[in-house]
Amino acid sequence: MSAQPAREPEQDSSIDAEITALIEDLLEEHEGFERAALRALARSFLILLSESQRLAFEADRSCSRGFLRGLFSEGARPAPEADEA
Repeated sequence: MSAQPAREPEQDSSIDAEITALIEDLLEEHEGFERAALRALARSFLILLSESQRLAFEADRSCSRGFLRGLFSEGARPAPEADEA
C-alpha cells in the first residue's frame, strides 16, 4: 500500500456559499440579533448606493461632451477608403 495524503475537503466557492458565509458573519457580529444585522446591512447598502451615484455624477461631469459626441475624432484620423472597409 502506498501512503497517499488525505484529500482536503473541497470548498464550495459558489455565490450562494459566499452569501451564506457573509450572513453568518453578520449575525455573529451582531450577536444573533437579526434586526440589528439587517439594519447594518441596509445602512451599508444605502451608503454604497449614494457613493456609486456620486461617482457616476462626477464621471459625467469630468468627461468632455465634445469627445463623447465624437467631435474631436472627426478630423484626427483619415476617413477609411471604400476598398479598405
